[in-house]
Amino acid sequence: MPQISFPLDQAHQALDEFLNGKDAVDSHGNRYSRHILDAKDKGVAVILSEEEYRDLLNGWHAWQESQEPKDSLDLPPGYRPYVHSPNGTTERLLPHEPLHKPLAHAIYGKEFDELEQRQQDRIIGVAIACLLRTTFDADTQGAVPILMFSHDADDPELRQYWQLAYKTDVDGLFLRGTGNGFFGEEWAIVTGSGWKLFAGWWSREDAARAAAAIGRVLPYIDWMSASPEAFTDKSKKALAQTVRRYHVTGLREDQPEPEPLTADSATA
Repeated sequence: MPQISFPLDQAHQALDEFLNGKDAVDSHGNRYSRHILDAKDKGVAVILSEEEYRDLLNGWHAWQESQEPKDSLDLPPGYRPYVHSPNGTTERLLPHEPLHKPLAHAIYGKEFDELEQRQQDRIIGVAIACLLRTTFDADTQGAVPILMFSHDADDPELRQYWQLAYKTDVDGLFLRGTGNGFFGEEWAIVTGSGWKLFAGWWSREDAARAAAAIGRVLPYIDWMSASPEAFTDKSKKALAQTVRRYHVTGLREDQPEPEPLTADSATA
């Protein structure tokens, strides 16, 4: 359907043509919409038929309703990512809104709406970090949403998606099931920053044990913000030794237990 536009000072003409114009209706009996523009050609109003308006309104209400979590009465109360996680919209990546007010008061001593955009962005970032560090879903083993880089080998570009992963005993390290391997399912260790650290463990228990060992050997690393650039040569060597001992096939007793590094020893 072609867009018919009118300047603001001709809005009365647009309404008259919409109601009475000989070309107001197309071959299917639908009325052409009229778009009213200001002096800078920005839309300020649209004249629609009642039917088209209702279709748009019903669609908007349906979309709003789809954004609300649908809780099940047979589940205990609490945040469950598989129910509450959004559909990828920019405004609902995580349900962080309830934290805006207390964080704004704690950090700035103001209402959230009184803050500048830069300050609001900081509050939202802190709120999301708080959510990611919390076990929301203890009844299904602590699954939380992590903004991860795409793990598809054939993905032509580096993209991030919200995906579920299980918490480990190490803050910032998570476990995620990967595609079926040669011997069945496999497990990966991912960081809170969305980076796949290692993959290929044949059991979740072995992957969790390896994650605990990695956290013990490299205790100074903040896995919620870690990137490949955060590792020194000594860190990489210690990480490789840890994975050799806590192998994807199980604990290898023929490999030595790596000594924990400190930030000073790793950079020395």
